[in-house]
Amino acid sequence: MSRKRKKYIRVRDFSNETLRNFSWNSSAPTVTPDFSFDAVLQLLDRDPVARGAVTHFVDKTMEGDYSIVRRDNFKYDKKEEQRLEEKYMFRTKILRKIFLLGKLFNNVFIEVVKTTDGKTKALNILDSTNIEPETDSNGDPISYKGKTPNPSSGEYPTWDKDEITWVKFGDRTAGYAPVEIKTLWENLLLKHYVTRYVSWLWQTGQYRVHYNFEKSSNADIQDFLAYARKNDRDFSVPFISKGLMKTGMLRNMEETQHIDTLLKYLDSQTLILLRVPPIDAGIPDASGRSNADQQANNIESTVRSAKKVCEDYVNFDLFPKINKSTILLKFGPQNRFAYKQAIGVASELKGMGISDKGVREFLEDSGIYFETKKLFEAPKTDVLTKTLNNGSTTEAKKDFGEGNKPREEVTTREDQLKKV
Repeated sequence: MSRKRKKYIRVRDFSNETLRNFSWNSSAPTVTPDFSFDAVLQLLDRDPVARGAVTHFVDKTMEGDYSIVRRDNFKYDKKEEQRLEEKYMFRTKILRKIFLLGKLFNNVFIEVVKTTDGKTKALNILDSTNIEPETDSNGDPISYKGKTPNPSSGEYPTWDKDEITWVKFGDRTAGYAPVEIKTLWENLLLKHYVTRYVSWLWQTGQYRVHYNFEKSSNADIQDFLAYARKNDRDFSVPFISKGLMKTGMLRNMEETQHIDTLLKYLDSQTLILLRVPPIDAGIPDASGRSNADQQANNIESTVRSAKKVCEDYVNFDLFPKINKSTILLKFGPQNRFAYKQAIGVASELKGMGISDKGVREFLEDSGIYFETKKLFEAPKTDVLTKTLNNGSTTEAKKDFGEGNKPREEVTTREDQLKKV
């Protein structure tokens, strides 16, 4: 497998194309979509299926591990990996937030804070809904501006393009990556209306019993109501009415089946958009184990794709900005099963006679790196194997074949003979 990689990612595309979504705001040109992020986030946070699906996806991205390797020789650098964790809590505060905001907004903004002498002081994942890129007409970033002013000074924060790493998931052009939750908004809004209707049905008792009196006076009806209010919760007291009365339901409860079908359809659309299988969202079906395995493969493909995008932006945009262009981020196998499978393939390659260098390169391409320089040890052979391969030794002569040596003639002592 070829290990040649491009030296860097172009932050600017230098294109002559003018983006269709390019427009001017009150102060500068921008490609930020005209869309209320807060409204859809409120719906998403209230929906257990959508919220659970997003959380599960982020958990899946954190299931595997990562390694830091040297850019020049692809050797594992444990010390540099430890520095990233100690200084930035890289796994939790950087990578996890990248996957979370990337799943929600497809756009992630990483702030690089430096000291006066140019050293990196901190890394911060900014609120994607609170950042407005200022770009050229082709989408190339010029600077970035915050949407919320400082409460003390009233000034809006700004960043130079070299102070922000703009990570885009699923972008079609050089501009703002399409926000998938904009489509999710319509689906969640419809579900919100349906759940509001369901709440109204049960809060107002639309499925209560309906009493229909025939040839009864108002006094008879009032007596019945008084009796019902007094004994309605006591099941041991018989219900008594005067005159002919028919009972039924105020509304047909069969409509709940149609509502349940509609809610399941809306949930399925939510999961399709978020690329999370139903079984991972806690919605098992009756399709059996084979279907569950296929669903697991689907979400792993989505996770691997997100990790590759993250790798490129971190390695060729973020790391050079924090003076760490000599290292690379490499994600490992997705889970323990993928790790075991890679080790198994490596064992088979070794058995086929592939060189140690080739097997190690396969493991590293799979994201498995080792700190030790010597990965493979020569197998130890026992004395019998040495004897067969190299001839007899003093130790072998002593132990090998003693059972085949002729022994002295066996005799029986007189005291062992039984007298008859």
